Amino acid sequence: MNGLAFVLLLCAGVVDRIEDNIASVEVVASDRSIHDFDMSTLMFPCEIKEGDTFYFVYSQGKTEIRCGQSPKERGR
Repeated sequence: MNGLAFVLLLCAGVVDRIEDNIASVEVVASDRSIHDFDMSTLMFPCEIKEGDTFYFVYSQGKTEIRCGQSPKERGR
């Protein structure tokens, strides 16, 4: 790839509630389908609270969770 990093936005989500270190989240996939998940709060690279947004990216063979609005959402 000649040193260029390829980053693909996979999906974005919001934290619905947190109970006993488990975050119930709603995720909108790239095909706009909505999925509900329970995730450990330890999976997030930041401190989260109800209503916080996050997104997933796939880069260099790894999937990462990033906190806040995705670059796509910020550009609206």
